Amino acid sequence: MLDLGARQSGPGPRVTVVVGTDHHPFDRLVGWVNTWLGQHPEQTSGFFVQAGTTSVRPACPWSAALRTDELSALLDSTDVLVCHGGPASIADGWSRGQVPIVVPRLHRLGEHVDDHQLDFAVKIAEQGRIRLARTGDDFAALLEEAARDIGGFRASGLESECEAAIARFSALVDGLGSGPLRASRHRQRRWRAASSAPAGAAADVVPGASPVPRTTRNGTIPRNRGGLG
Repeated sequence: MLDLGARQSGPGPRVTVVVGTDHHPFDRLVGWVNTWLGQHPEQTSGFFVQAGTTSVRPACPWSAALRTDELSALLDSTDVLVCHGGPASIADGWSRGQVPIVVPRLHRLGEHVDDHQLDFAVKIAEQGRIRLARTGDDFAALLEEAARDIGGFRASGLESECEAAIARFSALVDGLGSGPLRASRHRQRRWRAASSAPAGAAADVVPGASPVPRTTRNGTIPRNRGGLG
């Protein structure tokens, strides 16, 4: 279990970074986190990264995967959410009144099968529902802003957007025809089913991405290889 009592905010906000559990590594986002923490080492204890299959080791407490109850507890203790462009991960922040910092996975960098996350993120960024980071400089500027004042990353009335987010994503998928995006919509339906299951019933699933096998080749479950517990 995660030891959230060990999570200290230090001089800045408590920041949780969620990359999801898609099998594509998201080294770019973890690298951006490490670069920022290298320049602000005093903030390290306030960060936690769910790193998925990244080959870049986070410079702060982290875990490859989290159970749904662990993720929920972690997000409940979070001031600022950073996540990939999965609608369900974004909605997790909205349900807590957070305006997430979103870094969409990009197909051209081998981070996903297509650019549906970018398409979705751009649309909702235009509506002011997320803070979109397209570049490392964008990302650093947003973390700097959050370190000064988290007010720009909180909003009222976002809780009701969760179901609407999934509906908008499904509409986007339908508008783009068949193929990988329809599979992504199927993953969103699976997330909705998992999110309504009892705690622990969907172990090692992070909302917003397709599940990965719960065991490694040697039959063990990847858990908390460096971090809070």
